[in-house]
Amino acid sequence: MDTWILVADGSRGRLFSSPQRGEPWKLVQEFSHPASRAKNRDIDPKEHGRAQQSFGAGHRPAMEPRTEAKEVEIEHFAHELAHAVSDGVERRACDSVALVAPPHFLGHLKDMLDAQAQKCVVATVDKDYTRSDLRELMERLDDAVHPA
Repeated sequence: MDTWILVADGSRGRLFSSPQRGEPWKLVQEFSHPASRAKNRDIDPKEHGRAQQSFGAGHRPAMEPRTEAKEVEIEHFAHELAHAVSDGVERRACDSVALVAPPHFLGHLKDMLDAQAQKCVVATVDKDYTRSDLRELMERLDDAVHPA
């Protein structure tokens, strides 16, 4: 069974499949989320981010810090990617998963995977390799993706 490797950042991602160490990776799907690259002021005014009220015992309600619209878009993209990976695990298209993303985005991805997909994660790499070509990705990540 194949290992899926998701190489992503907050606005783009590529999902690869690899049968075993040293074998060529195949591109499964590419993802793009241009809204994550936009500046906060350029994002649709209806998507102003979000604010939540928190209530403490005996305290007046206060608004928690507002989440910037750009961060909300990044979270939307992480959810989209996590759904694609979780769906692949559920369909048994892969039996293991490796996540490669910058630290902040990697945290979002791991949080949004369903429980079954989380159990299939064999490697996480907190680097941004989204601009790397396939050959470079295989050279840098093949050992991490296919642990001995």
